[in-house]
Amino acid sequence: MIKLNVWGGAGEHGRSAYLLSGSRFHLLLDCGVKKEGTGQYPLIDPEIVPQLDAVFLSHAHEDHSVAIPLLYKMGYQGEVWTTRETREQLGTYFRAWRSNMERAGHVIPYDKADEQRIRYRFLENEAERGHWFEIIPGVAAVWGRSGHLAGSVWFGLEMEGKRVLYSGDYTSESMLLQDDDVADGFRRADLNRHSRVWAVPVPIQSLQDMSNAPNVKTDVNSEQVSELVMDQAMGRALVDQSAYAQTLAARGSTGSETAPSSSAVIHSNILTEQMHMRESIEALVSMSNSSQVKLDLAIVDAAYGTDQDTQADKLHQLQSAISSAIARGGRVLLPMPAVGRGQEMILWAQQCFQNIPIIVEQKLVDGMTQLHRVPYWLRKGERTRGGLPADSIDHFLSGEGWAKTSTEEERLQLLEQHHASLWFVPDGMMQSSLARWYYERWASDEKNLILLTGHVAAGTFADELLKNPEEYGECEVRKLRYKVHQGWRDVEQMLGRISARHTVLVHTDLVETERLRQGLLDEGSSEEADIYALSPGDELSF
Repeated sequence: MIKLNVWGGAGEHGRSAYLLSGSRFHLLLDCGVKKEGTGQYPLIDPEIVPQLDAVFLSHAHEDHSVAIPLLYKMGYQGEVWTTRETREQLGTYFRAWRSNMERAGHVIPYDKADEQRIRYRFLENEAERGHWFEIIPGVAAVWGRSGHLAGSVWFGLEMEGKRVLYSGDYTSESMLLQDDDVADGFRRADLNRHSRVWAVPVPIQSLQDMSNAPNVKTDVNSEQVSELVMDQAMGRALVDQSAYAQTLAARGSTGSETAPSSSAVIHSNILTEQMHMRESIEALVSMSNSSQVKLDLAIVDAAYGTDQDTQADKLHQLQSAISSAIARGGRVLLPMPAVGRGQEMILWAQQCFQNIPIIVEQKLVDGMTQLHRVPYWLRKGERTRGGLPADSIDHFLSGEGWAKTSTEEERLQLLEQHHASLWFVPDGMMQSSLARWYYERWASDEKNLILLTGHVAAGTFADELLKNPEEYGECEVRKLRYKVHQGWRDVEQMLGRISARHTVLVHTDLVETERLRQGLLDEGSSEEADIYALSPGDELSF
């Protein structure tokens, strides 16, 4: 039996931290913070921390990462498993968290030295995505891209006879970032594990075959499997038999009646190899044609709760709101995280509002440059109106069709020059002095619009503007999501692709989580499995 202890993240947005404890192992999935008030940290059990065998980090955002130094402060001696790109981003998030807390007069419960104590292990160095590999003796992991942020991943784990999925923050609807389907990832890993009759893993892309069932992919066509397996395995068999023949020759075998000829040995061994190959093929086809991946526990991103909109729906809403403000001669302020949805929305805006001035702050330009150097995390298919994501980024970085600003002098000059225009600035919560500077210049004109497109933490300036805009100014303040997480239909589709005995919905408040849970149950999304709406401090055994 394994226990899941929620140290944070379920029934709330922020401080994601999930402890898996068996009879032999303790594993922690993420360790982040909540931005409310003085900063809320996970409900960490200090007695468990020195016993942790491994920590897994899905991505760099504060609500998943920034409490990790606290683990080292409490005596954790192990490693943090993550991607190289996530590691590259963490310094920025650690610095921003420290700066925000110090500016507000709050004390961080760890030192900079604790940040420097973190020891990283990079997933890419251990195994390709879609391959099982050993974390420690007795614990195996598989990973795939989650589409949420460059470097962000989901994890599959095997420990003490149980299989677990942690989706991290997941979306399949990013215009720029590639996601790896969870069910495909598990199947590919299982195929690679069981296909030991050949040396080269069979690429799952060449085996996919769409079934007629809606939202369900059958990943392997039996004829394709047979052909690929036979070709690769026969090649290996012939190489092995050739080597055997050379060995006989080196030993001076004459092919006498007392020793079978090398050709006879080769023929016999090939027949044996073929028999084993057919047995393996039958097992692989049976496993791969299963419509669902069997799991014991799935911890699933459900940040948007019962919201059923697609990304296309959201983009239509965003375009409508921006167009209305532009039509009345207003400026639109779009506060964004320095890296993430901001880059996607900038490229989208370039295509939708080609004749409207677009001004981008330097930090968001830096985020675009960061994406440019990590093409592995980008979609290869045509997902933006401008073509391939990499091409759209190249075009943006050429400087055509937008203006960059990084100083107050430049900002004032551009404000004087442009009226109806779009302004992309860092800090989605509008806590920074730069965001406040912009607001002061937007507030007095009712034609202007401040458009918030992501999570707004309680107590932040963005939250205050949403709740009481009239107390601060005359301009319009709206919140319309750009999707970087899963809503109802996304969760439903994910659960349709896996079969988890226990599913824990995470990343949104408890009331909304319970609504989603009940809706999924009413629609029969999980007839034989349990779906949970948990809270920090809760425990689940499975």
